[in-house]
Amino acid sequence: MQKELLSLFQGDDSRYLKSSLTGEDDERGKRQASYVTVHEPVTEEVWKQHLEGKIRLGLRPEIDNNCWWGCIDVDPNNYKDYSEKKYVEIIKKYSLPFVPVKSKSGGLHIFIFFTEPADIKKVTTKLAEINEEYFLAQEIFPCNKAVNMPYHNMNASMEFAFDENNTPIMVGRFITLANEKKIKPTDFFNLKVQEYQAESEWKHYPPCVQKLIQEGWSGNNRNNFLFNVLVLEMKKNNSLSTQQIEDIALQRNNQIFTQPLPRNEVVQLSKSVHKGGYQFQCPPKHPEYGPICNKELCKTRRLGIGEAVPEIVEAFENITYIQDTKSVWYEFDFKGSRITVTPEDMKDEKSFRVRLLRNRVYWLTLPKARKGPDPFELLMKNIVEKAEESTDHLYTDTVEEERYSVLKDFFESHIEQDKFDKLKDGYVVLDSKSNICYFKKLTLDKFLKKHASRTFTTTADALRMLKCKRTDYKEGEKNVWFVEMPEFVNHQSIRKPINKNDKSEMDEDYHDKFRTAQAKESEQKNN
Repeated sequence: MQKELLSLFQGDDSRYLKSSLTGEDDERGKRQASYVTVHEPVTEEVWKQHLEGKIRLGLRPEIDNNCWWGCIDVDPNNYKDYSEKKYVEIIKKYSLPFVPVKSKSGGLHIFIFFTEPADIKKVTTKLAEINEEYFLAQEIFPCNKAVNMPYHNMNASMEFAFDENNTPIMVGRFITLANEKKIKPTDFFNLKVQEYQAESEWKHYPPCVQKLIQEGWSGNNRNNFLFNVLVLEMKKNNSLSTQQIEDIALQRNNQIFTQPLPRNEVVQLSKSVHKGGYQFQCPPKHPEYGPICNKELCKTRRLGIGEAVPEIVEAFENITYIQDTKSVWYEFDFKGSRITVTPEDMKDEKSFRVRLLRNRVYWLTLPKARKGPDPFELLMKNIVEKAEESTDHLYTDTVEEERYSVLKDFFESHIEQDKFDKLKDGYVVLDSKSNICYFKKLTLDKFLKKHASRTFTTTADALRMLKCKRTDYKEGEKNVWFVEMPEFVNHQSIRKPINKNDKSEMDEDYHDKFRTAQAKESEQKNN
């Protein structure tokens, strides 16, 4: 069993984390622990000790720039009354390739496993996208930190996995389920994240309010938490009457809190919020929000803090971008038209209006904000962030084509055959016997600086792309680079040394083959 787990959780095998519970809980009910890093290899014996309860094991998923597994660490704001059921249901409903496991602290580790090593940057990017839509966790792995492993003291473990029916399962079934749920990295990166909408405008809520509604709360600071919920309600509809906001407050009070606030406190709080001047309470002034706050994400939400993106943003659909080495273009569907804009069109509202008018779409100027960022700038920022790369015009393909074109020009304009004395004069010399090209790095340097400043960042970049190698000496020249003649280069017209037996246009005999019999007879008579 330890062998299967060692394979399943392969990663940084040079060290592991040992943890032990202190017996104390924080105000959220989270079990506290102390940690020690052990700089020894991760072996089957280490896993055996973990399963037997002798040590509590933590592992890092990183292998160079790849990983075989990842994790979303759901850290509830309310551990005492927390239930994993909602998250298990989300995984099942949206067919997500995850295995949920109860963590040592009482939260939830949502694991993903891959069939082969996956690029860490791509994994974390995709996990962040999924997390933002469904889980709103604070931490995603890999992140150069260790994750505590499941099934410590397996025969009496409280760190067990759940199946799709929210039933705790033993370690053997967990291993089977994890292997069944393994996914190819490319399939994971291409996974379409379906919209999760618990209620109207859900995706525009501040993350802290989402957490409160999603998980509930049984601890202290209920007045402050309800305050933020009511501020959100007023942002959603600032024309609410006193009675309407009071009714909503009473409903949210019963919905969120295990022990609801007294009715008179709720009524008083709703009146205070209704008077106006309402702003969300945030850390550090209100540290109680720390565990459930995500300020950067909140700034991007239409109903979040500070940056109120205009509602018209919803009218821009199917936003894509096309990029090459010189510029980028954005395309979107807007009012029945497919519109393409450049960065110059997006620099201000006047330029944007002109571009839309060329597509027979009239743009009404957005109202200016009393304070904070300009609404038009926020709209453009949102378009840029939402844009997905056009699958028909991938940047990597465009750049690759341009790079090969540049290198093709380099070889074809500099190449000579078997004349190694010309290396010092800035030529690429082809050895006809081996089909190997030789050149000085300075030759390529000068060419790229003149013809391809944006195509290649450095000459080294071009050398890596060609898979060139360096030799100390070649025909008396130092520091020469060489590579087999690239297939994309047309070198059929290379000037070859002239054979004395070959006839040229300067030779009389050359033209003899073009003369007719009559012409030859006439020429003989004339002679």
